[in-house]
Amino acid sequence: MSDFLLVFGVALLAAFLTYLGAPIAERFDVPQQIISGALQFAAGIITALVALSLMPPAVRQGSSPVTVALMFFIGGAIYVIFEYYSAQKMAARPTESGANVTSLGLYVGILVDLVIDGIIIGIGATLTVTTGLLLALGMAISTLPLAFVTTSTAKRQGVSKENRRRLSIAYFLCVLVGAMVGFVLLRDAPLGLRLALIALASGFLITTVTQSMIPEANKEGEPSFAGILYLAGISVYALLSLTIG
Repeated sequence: MSDFLLVFGVALLAAFLTYLGAPIAERFDVPQQIISGALQFAAGIITALVALSLMPPAVRQGSSPVTVALMFFIGGAIYVIFEYYSAQKMAARPTESGANVTSLGLYVGILVDLVIDGIIIGIGATLTVTTGLLLALGMAISTLPLAFVTTSTAKRQGVSKENRRRLSIAYFLCVLVGAMVGFVLLRDAPLGLRLALIALASGFLITTVTQSMIPEANKEGEPSFAGILYLAGISVYALLSLTIG
């Protein structure tokens, strides 16, 4: 079997595990506390993923520290600019009194996060298929809760069932397409370029956590004990990375 088909199978597994978060959220009506906890857990995993898996090789092996730092900044700035623009657009729309409106940036940020996770799986698979598989399993620990949270939030916001179905398909495609793009387009790319893209992705992901995910988790009031799950997410990913590594 060709490497392409093996990587496609790995990507398919990661995409399917991610998708499972949607039907779980559709099946059960969960309180905001559960959604907050799941969001905190996923945010912790993303934080650990950036701190333990993405940025260390970019910092140690990058051709230029300035380039790595600049790409990290640009990645975060891209998210901030988009978030600001989407907030301005939403503020201009009339909304029902008392309605809780989730920033468009949360949805887009999570979908882009899924694409980035897929690309990381694809890059890992350029080393060995086993590495890609291990990354796929690790990523699924964070992407399944993200799909669950996004679908649950969409339900609470009154998004139609048809649009939620489209969103669930988007989860699947984001991971699958991201992984194949990462493998096909970047397997022969220079190491410096791949590390620069990793730094860019890291900046975007961390800013998604700080600007959307954690604020969304705490939108009902002051931070609660759900924040413990943020630490749990960091700890789970740290354990996974130490075990796999």
